Amino acid sequence: MYKNAKWMPVFVALLCCLFTSLALAQFTAGQKAEIKGLITNRDGDTLTVKTEKQGNVVVTLTDSTKVQRPKGVFRHEEMAETNLIPGLAVSVKGVADDKGQIQADEIRFNMDDLRMAQTIQAGMHPTKEQVAANQQGIEKNAAGVSANQEKIATNQADIEQANKRFNDLTDWDTKGVAMMTFPTGKATLSDDGKAALTQLANEAKPLKGYLIQVRGFASTSGDAKRNQELSEERANAVVTFLQQQAGVPLRHIVTPAAMGTTNPIASNESAAGRDINQRVEVKLLVNRGINMPETPK
Repeated sequence: MYKNAKWMPVFVALLCCLFTSLALAQFTAGQKAEIKGLITNRDGDTLTVKTEKQGNVVVTLTDSTKVQRPKGVFRHEEMAETNLIPGLAVSVKGVADDKGQIQADEIRFNMDDLRMAQTIQAGMHPTKEQVAANQQGIEKNAAGVSANQEKIATNQADIEQANKRFNDLTDWDTKGVAMMTFPTGKATLSDDGKAALTQLANEAKPLKGYLIQVRGFASTSGDAKRNQELSEERANAVVTFLQQQAGVPLRHIVTPAAMGTTNPIASNESAAGRDINQRVEVKLLVNRGINMPETPK
C-alpha cells in the first residue's frame, strides 16, 4: 500500500508526459515483473503505464487479471476493470509475454488515487450547458429543490467528470451506436433494447482494442435525486446485459456515466418528449492509432 503524498512528485512529472509517444520498455518472455506508474492510455485489452524506471510499459489484461483496491491491512476488494482510466496510479504484477509486454495477474490502486485521476480528467466546474440543463430540472421540481440542493451540486460534479472523460476520447473513432428508451420511473431493458445491444456486441467482438461507452439519461419527471438515480440504474442495466448476456468483457466497457437530466434530445414539456429523454446511449469506439494503416517505407 502506498500513500498519496508519496505519489505527488510522480504525478507532477508523469502527467506532463501522459500523451507523449515514448519508447516502450521491454521484458524477457517468462520474466516476472512488478511495476508502479500512471496509466497513460487504454486500448480495450491493453494499458500503457508510464513508470519512472522502465519508461512506458504495455500491460495486457486477461480474463484472469485481478483488479483490486486495499481494504484493511491484509484484505483487498475486487474492482471493475472499467476503473482503469488514464491518470490512475497503479501497481502491476505479472509475467512478460513473447512481445515483451506484461500480462497482468494483478493490478492494484487505492481510492484516493482513483478520485485524483477522475479530478485530473474532469476539472470541477460544470459547463454552462450542464448548469442550464440542471436549472431546467430544478425549476420543474421547485417543491423539492431545498431538500435536493446538496445532491444536485454533487450530480453536477459527477456529470462534469463523465463528460470530460468521454470528451477526452479524441483518438477514438465511432464504429457503431445504439440507443434504448425506458418507461417513466423504470430501468428495465426492453426486448428491442436487448436486440440493439446484442447487435452492437457482435459488431464489436471482431475489432481490436475496442471500448464501449455507456451513458444513462432521465427526463425531468420526478424529483432531481430520483432522476439522477434512474439515469445510473439504466446505464448499469445496459452494462450488466452487455457483460452477462452479450459476452462483452468488462475491461472493454468505459466506466458507465449517470448523466441525469442533462443533454435532452426532445422537449421535456410533452410526455412523448420525456419518453425519448429517458434513454441510454451506447457507442462502440476503436482507437484510431490501432487501425491506422502503416506508412509505406
